[in-house]
Amino acid sequence: MPQPLRFQVLAHDPSSSARVGRVETPHGAFATPAFVPVATRAAVRALAASDLRTLDAEVVLCNTYHLFLRPGAETIAALGGLHGFMGWAAPIITDSGGYQVFSLGAGQEADELKGRRRGPAQPSLVRITEEGVEFRSPLDGARHFFTPEQAIAVQHQLGADILLAFDECTAYHHDYAYTRASVQRTHRWAERCLAYHRASPHAERQALFGIVQGGVHRDLREQSAAFIGGLPFDGLAIGGSLGRTKQEWFQVVEWVIPQLPAERPRHLLGVGDVDDLVEGIARGVDWFDCALPTRLARHGTLLGPWPAERWRLHLTRGEFARDASPVDPTCDCLTCREHTRAYLHYLLRSGEATGWRLATIHNLAFLLRLMRAARECIVAGRFAAWRAAVLGVG
Repeated sequence: MPQPLRFQVLAHDPSSSARVGRVETPHGAFATPAFVPVATRAAVRALAASDLRTLDAEVVLCNTYHLFLRPGAETIAALGGLHGFMGWAAPIITDSGGYQVFSLGAGQEADELKGRRRGPAQPSLVRITEEGVEFRSPLDGARHFFTPEQAIAVQHQLGADILLAFDECTAYHHDYAYTRASVQRTHRWAERCLAYHRASPHAERQALFGIVQGGVHRDLREQSAAFIGGLPFDGLAIGGSLGRTKQEWFQVVEWVIPQLPAERPRHLLGVGDVDDLVEGIARGVDWFDCALPTRLARHGTLLGPWPAERWRLHLTRGEFARDASPVDPTCDCLTCREHTRAYLHYLLRSGEATGWRLATIHNLAFLLRLMRAARECIVAGRFAAWRAAVLGVG
């Protein structure tokens, strides 16, 4: 059977688990460590595919759940799959929709997984069975039932290069007993996803990744990593709740990485803070995806080399109304080359879409440049010094 994905490790950092690699897919290659911009509904918010190409983005991630609901996988398949539909010829990753399904209703899991728990536990609007998950569409209230097999079938139709297995995302309020049962169900679903995928012709051109779960429980994380890593997936992802604090999620990754086969790529799901990216790379993560930089941009927060301010500049503040300097004098993106902080302040305060676009361009440019610097420093043997400089320590 032809390989839908090739992964090669090109360099290691002697002071950590950081590594540089290259991923080859039917729609091209991308270098790792990488940050993957999130194109939730087949578009990165406020940007066109041409903007992403100008930024030298090499891969994007699309959301199976949202595209399943609208415009529908069959429609996208009829229009050339996601690559043709979006006008994006480079690699595409699709998630399984599991995270969105399990965060429906009161949104408690979504809040907790993003570190912003709000109030006591609320009843879920999904019904979980061994067969799959029943949920209501937030668009029209229609009932849908997702099985592991259907989650893969939808991703087959979308035509992405890398697919993710259907899993259950657990959050902080789930106790050990529930988390253990959930992990075991996720493992059974992983086997079903893999069997369905490998029995189809899509396995020749689409790679499938398994997802490690287990919450903040070391034994469950290690068991899940060993089980998922022992199945013939093309790569592995780390998902679910990573803890209430930075230190907890660092520890979760440290438990998981040693259990995963070194020759396969590792994707940490839903992580995008600057320190998270740097520390994730140091612990052996190959790539990350997160909507954080685009979400921050829409709220007037721009990223830059300012560790004392958590790498964030809040441009909607009045102090920037007459600031004629660029967002970041060290940045060569379109936004910083051609516009001032004062202009972006005005656009963002006015709700102008141009402001969202320019802020998004800058935030993605910053993170993509951060990944390039990480790769260069790992190869050159300067990762430890670079890590300290970015984090503002030492």
